[in-house]
Amino acid sequence: MASLLARIEAAPTQRPTFGLTDKSSPAPDRNHDRGPSSLSGLPLELLHAELQRRQDAPAKPACGTVGRRGAYNTGIHVFALFLILALSTLACSFPIIARRFPKLPIPHRFLFLSRHFGTGVLIATAFIHLLPTAFISMTDPCLPDFWTETYPQMPGLIAMLSVFMVVGIEMFFASKGAGHSHANEWERVPEEQSSGEGRSSVYGNGHVPSDHLQVPTTPYTDTSPKPRDSASSDSDLELDDLDPVADESATLSNPHRRKISEHENNLHHLTTKDDENPQRLFLQCLLLEAGILFHSIFIGMAVSVAQGTQFAVLLIAICFHQTFEGFALGSRIAALIPTLFDASSPKPWLMALAYGATTPIGQAMGIVLHSLYDPASKVGLLMVGITNAISSGLLLFAGLVQLIAEDFLSEKSYEALKGRRRIEACLAVGLGGLLMAVVGAFA
Repeated sequence: MASLLARIEAAPTQRPTFGLTDKSSPAPDRNHDRGPSSLSGLPLELLHAELQRRQDAPAKPACGTVGRRGAYNTGIHVFALFLILALSTLACSFPIIARRFPKLPIPHRFLFLSRHFGTGVLIATAFIHLLPTAFISMTDPCLPDFWTETYPQMPGLIAMLSVFMVVGIEMFFASKGAGHSHANEWERVPEEQSSGEGRSSVYGNGHVPSDHLQVPTTPYTDTSPKPRDSASSDSDLELDDLDPVADESATLSNPHRRKISEHENNLHHLTTKDDENPQRLFLQCLLLEAGILFHSIFIGMAVSVAQGTQFAVLLIAICFHQTFEGFALGSRIAALIPTLFDASSPKPWLMALAYGATTPIGQAMGIVLHSLYDPASKVGLLMVGITNAISSGLLLFAGLVQLIAEDFLSEKSYEALKGRRRIEACLAVGLGGLLMAVVGAFA
C-alpha cells in the first residue's frame, strides 16, 4: 500500500490547456498517460483517506476455535459422562422416591421447599443461561451479516414463537377435553337416596333436582344450632321471592338445609378436582421436560469437546446445573403421583431416566465427534443458538405461567399457601434463582 501511495505522489500533474497546445512540445500519448492522469485528477487527501479506511477496517473473523488443541483425554471425559448421568438421574428421582415411599425418613418440609426451589432454578435457567447464550451465539461476528446486522433480534423472535406454540398446544388439548369434563361434572351431581324429601327425584334426562340448585341463605350445622325467628325467615323469603322454587324451599326444615349444604360442598370439591385435571398437569410436565431436554444435548457436547481448565470449570458448573434442574423436574413429576401415576406405573421413572440420560448422550456424541464438532464453528453457533432460544421460550412459559402464576397467584394458592408457608415458598424460589444465576456465570 505504501508503494501505491508513492506512485500516486510521483505521477506527473497534467494542467488543463482548454484546447490550446504548445506547438514546440510534442503531443502527449493519450493511451500511455490515461491511467496516471485519471488518478491525479482526484484529490490526494481523498485517496489517502480511502486507503487508510480500508487499512483500518477489521477483517471479518473466521469461525472456529483459534489455535491448536491439546491432547484429548478420553478417560476423564468418560468419567465425566458417568458422573453427570448419576447426578442427573438421582436428583430427578429423589422427589419421586420420597413420594412413592412415604415411610422413608424424608421430611415433607424438604420436599415442599425443593419444589419451589426448582421453580426459581427453571426461571433463572431461561433468563440467565439460555436466552443470553442464544443471543451471543447467533450474533457472533464471524456469522453472515443477516445474523449480526440485518436482524440480530432473531433469538428473541424464536423464543417468542416457541411460547406461542406452547399456548396453541395447551388450547388445543383444553378444547378437546372441555366437553368431557362438563359431562362428568353433571354426572357426578350427588342424588338424594330418599325420594320423599322435597324434590329429590331426578327430573327427566339431563335435569338436576332443584335441591341441588337452590343455594341456602343460612346453612346451619349441627355443632352450632341457631334459633330461627320470624324476622330472619321473613328476610330470607324476601330474597327468594324472585325464584318460584324458593317458596317451597323456604318451608323446608333445617336438617334438609344441612343436607343441601353437604351436597353443595361435595359439588364444590368435585369441581375443584376437575379444575386440577391430571391430564393437563401431565401435559405441562411434558412441555417442561421438553424445554429442559432440548438444550441438554448441546450442553453435553460442549462439555465433551472442552479441554484443560475450561473443561474443569464447565464440568463443575454443569454438575450443579443438572442437580438443580433435576430437583425442579422431579418435584413436578412427583406431584402427579398418585393422581395420574399409580404405584406400579413405570412412567415417572422413565421420565426421570430420560432427563438423566439426555446430557450424557450429548457427552457421548461429543467424545466420538470431538475432532469434527467445534462449538465455535458456523454450524455449531447456529445450532446452539436456535436450540437455546427455543428452550428458553418453553421454560419461560412453563416457569412464569404454569409454575409461578399457579403456585402463587391463583385462587387455590391463597388457600394452600398462607402466612409462613407462603413466605418460605417465596424465599425458596428466590434462592433457587439466585444460585442458578451464580452457576450461569461459569456455564
